[in-house]
Amino acid sequence: MTLEEELRAAGFTCTGCGECCSGKDNEVMVSPDEIDVLCEAAGLKPEEIVEPYPEWIHDFGATYTFGWVLRRGEDGNCMFLRNKRCTVYEHRPHICRTYPFMLDGDKLLIFECPGCGGADTPDSEQLEKDLLARREAEDKEFLLTKEQYQKHSMVLGSTIIFDSRGAHPHKY
Repeated sequence: MTLEEELRAAGFTCTGCGECCSGKDNEVMVSPDEIDVLCEAAGLKPEEIVEPYPEWIHDFGATYTFGWVLRRGEDGNCMFLRNKRCTVYEHRPHICRTYPFMLDGDKLLIFECPGCGGADTPDSEQLEKDLLARREAEDKEFLLTKEQYQKHSMVLGSTIIFDSRGAHPHKY
């Protein structure tokens, strides 16, 4: 079965419920390129829309993490969610474009979502393109972030966020 056929068979149609953008476990990882797009679309600065990925590693007297997540409100909802609608929909990150789907290598993963299980997925062809673009972007981000991590030494007592563009002292 092709990826498009698997997507079609999943029977996904977004119900507009906003559950994917809500709750305390709602961590949306974003790349520096996606941050740039969102900042331009929303007219905000990076520190206003992202925070370091919340899993910190303590090693060799330094503290560090890899990547960024979108900020959430006190209710745990994505900062761009208003009245169950995305205010940056046309500029949303890969993870949002492809939810509830993800590729693990070539294997399609489907997460629990009220929109699954209905008739054929109407936009399976576009979803396939978005999933493949997401996998490519995530693979590139991973490799570039790994390079940045390997070329930067950490100073005792430092707190650093690594991404594909470098090592950033924690200031958010």
